[in-house]
Amino acid sequence: MRRLRIGVIGRTEMLIEAARRAQAEGHEIALVATCKPSGHELATVADFEALAKASGAPFLRHRDLASEHGLDLVRQAQCDLAISMNWLTLIPAHVRALFALGVFNAHPGDLPRYKGNACPNWAILNGEERVGLSIHQMEDELDGGAIVAKRFLALQASTTIADVYGWLRTSIPEAFGEMVAAAARGELRLTPQSTAPEDSLRCYPRRPEDGKIDWQQPLAAIDRLIRASGHPFAGAFAWLEGTRKVTILAACPVLPREPFLAIPGQVAYAVDGDPVIAANGGYLRLTDLRVDGCVDATDARNAVLSSLRNRLT
Repeated sequence: MRRLRIGVIGRTEMLIEAARRAQAEGHEIALVATCKPSGHELATVADFEALAKASGAPFLRHRDLASEHGLDLVRQAQCDLAISMNWLTLIPAHVRALFALGVFNAHPGDLPRYKGNACPNWAILNGEERVGLSIHQMEDELDGGAIVAKRFLALQASTTIADVYGWLRTSIPEAFGEMVAAAARGELRLTPQSTAPEDSLRCYPRRPEDGKIDWQQPLAAIDRLIRASGHPFAGAFAWLEGTRKVTILAACPVLPREPFLAIPGQVAYAVDGDPVIAANGGYLRLTDLRVDGCVDATDARNAVLSSLRNRLT
């Protein structure tokens, strides 16, 4: 197995862990490039700079990669390949060509079925049976290029986006490690993606306001929205009596024990101090919530439960 010179391009703590694993296997980090964090990562620009310093590798920030200065450093690095995740833009072909084996991206989606942005969130919202992780060789098309590795996590009725990210934090470094090992052995296998339009699903970015709960939606849809919007994201939300924002970070559906009549979003009762809200098809028990103006979780629960006339809208 030969020793590879590896470039690291992107963001997230998962990419840093993948780089450290490659170093532990005897490979050299020859270049590090990052850009401004989106706010969801556990790694900062300073963490990538520290990785570069510890590795004796040049460090580049966003917009430097394709500049004359950046191109000179990439050429001098003479990388065999690059591992990438969450880079802000497509990496131009003339930059990718400077990596002998190419640039390989970790994409949290089952390509080409889920390509683009917020793919794990959309998979939960869509009620999929599983969420995918794809390692692919980057090309000019968004999330295009041949696949070198795939992994899947089964989505259970209680799986949250935090669970998915926990799985990704382990799976991405492992998948990159297997890919680098195969490249070092000269056994890297590239499988072309399907180009059939019916096999592709383009996912677009989501914003915090997309977590607004529509209480007229079925209970299952509201549950999926809450599970897709929690940590590390802003959370689903509603308004208590139209004036105070209620951020719902975790909840669980409760099937009715008897027929009931209530306005969707109405406070129904409490279980162990947790508010239970009437919904379309059952109830929703709020197990982790915040209310604007409340000092703690107990105060927030009490605010919601202060009257059975209270409504979340």
